[in-house]
Amino acid sequence: MPLTIPTPKSERSGFTLVELLVVIAIIGVMVGLLLPAVQAAREAARRVHCSNNLKQIGLGLHNYESTYRRIPWGAKGGWGLSWTTDILGFIEQTALADIVPYGEPGGPTGGLPESQRFRQLAQTPVMTFRCPSQYGPIAFGESIDQIPGRVLNSYLGIGGGNVDSDNYSTSTTTGFDRGDGVFLATDFCHIVNATDRCDNVPEQRGKAFADILDGLSNTAMVGETRYIEFDECGICDHFSLYHPDIDVGNGQDFSEVLGSLRYGFNLKGAPSARDEISLGSYHPGGLHILMCDGSVRFVNEAMNDEVRHAIGSRAQHEVIDASQF
Repeated sequence: MPLTIPTPKSERSGFTLVELLVVIAIIGVMVGLLLPAVQAAREAARRVHCSNNLKQIGLGLHNYESTYRRIPWGAKGGWGLSWTTDILGFIEQTALADIVPYGEPGGPTGGLPESQRFRQLAQTPVMTFRCPSQYGPIAFGESIDQIPGRVLNSYLGIGGGNVDSDNYSTSTTTGFDRGDGVFLATDFCHIVNATDRCDNVPEQRGKAFADILDGLSNTAMVGETRYIEFDECGICDHFSLYHPDIDVGNGQDFSEVLGSLRYGFNLKGAPSARDEISLGSYHPGGLHILMCDGSVRFVNEAMNDEVRHAIGSRAQHEVIDASQF
């Protein structure tokens, strides 16, 4: 019988513990290197989207001004409508524009048809008014001003570089009714239709581009705003299409749709009136501002006070160097 020599068993292939740990570490380093680049690319895309939203808003405002020979009122005390409502028909939102209850009394409560339309306006998202970098809900779930599910807004019409109050002006404050910017808040009046004319008060008209003496390219029209958590700033609510709180106490919450360049951007600190009327964004380092000529500029959050106040006003004859943006 021939002698057979046993062959050695083949060794089992696989990773040792040390090799496995090295591979995991390498993967972790690669993810750590790639993740910021992916996040930066996503934010760049969101910035472009946000800029395009403002360009569409600017086109809507220009078409409105071309049609009615003036810019819409920023906020209409006594009715709860605003510039966002007036340009619906000019930003491809004709279905919503058709239900705006111009000239009809009512509010968000009750079963009247106009009450239902007010609620529908407050609860319907228009994504042109939302920056994709804005975190948080599209709408508040809780009832605010007797309307649940009110949709938030990422953009405010600029009321001026001098406005320091969210209410009507007093002897010591400047409100949006006397701001030196493009959008103003009107006192209580009966709104007839989208042309903003008030019964028996023909002089109450929105501003026209001809009234912007500083130049359309030097004057801000719309800017970004941040959604701030309710427990951080319970007054910082910016809503989209219908604003019953504008009328509370004869006008005390114009910041739902209007902002001021009186204060700096992306403010931090104890909540105050300045937070609700100032601008901000979740883009690193700055925010977008729509100028009256329709251009959109990304401005540094550290813009100095003089330049910020200058672009906020419409007729102070300031000369602004574009490099200061």
